[in-house]
Amino acid sequence: MAKSSTSKKISPKSGFSKVDKMLDTAGWFGLATLVIITVFTYFRVPDTIPVHFNIVGRPNGFGNKLFLFAVLGIACFIFFSITLTIKYVFASPKATAIPNKNLDFAIRIVRFLKLMVMIGFIYIMVITNLIVDHVTDGLGSFFLPAVVITLLFPVAYFFKKTMREKLMKR
Repeated sequence: MAKSSTSKKISPKSGFSKVDKMLDTAGWFGLATLVIITVFTYFRVPDTIPVHFNIVGRPNGFGNKLFLFAVLGIACFIFFSITLTIKYVFASPKATAIPNKNLDFAIRIVRFLKLMVMIGFIYIMVITNLIVDHVTDGLGSFFLPAVVITLLFPVAYFFKKTMREKLMKR
């Protein structure tokens, strides 16, 4: 006996897509990499390191190397805040009871942003090592614009896509 279309139950989305799994795995890999680089950096740098950079990426504040663990703590706080937000806010049973392309796309963008934040922190740790070794003199003047574009472009793209779909429904 075939089921009618009216007797189908709407079930929550099960599992991640391949892209979502890849972004999530890459985010966790980025966090693990950041922890390893932080520990490596702590044991090889002098007691005073650059802890603040000006708008063009040059160090203009110096402090104790224990600050590296503060940076790691901030990165972990951001990472786990985003992870828990995805798990308990975006992917709650109420939010996923009805399939929604925009919600799925929003979750993917948040995962992408989480990965980009981890890459940014990794970059800062690597540059800190290079500054201490006198290989470079700062983050580079492209760092701030790259961060702004990397974090704002996906959000702007999401709003553009969502608004286009809303206008097409009218």
